[in-house]
Amino acid sequence: MVFTRINMANPDQKTILIEQTSKDIIEICKKFQDDSGSSNSEVMILLREIAGLWETEEKNKFGFR
Repeated sequence: MVFTRINMANPDQKTILIEQTSKDIIEICKKFQDDSGSSNSEVMILLREIAGLWETEEKNKFGFR
């Protein structure tokens, strides 16, 4: 899966994209939870770990925030 940075001219487009992405992430997490038998807290920990990796990649890519 490849992620690209999208610059939106219309702030409403960005809001719609964020809302849809949030729904997609929730669906993915629910499916993962059903398939793995993970608890809510385990899924939350996984999401925090993923978010931490994302921040590290951003810092490494640009050198600063």
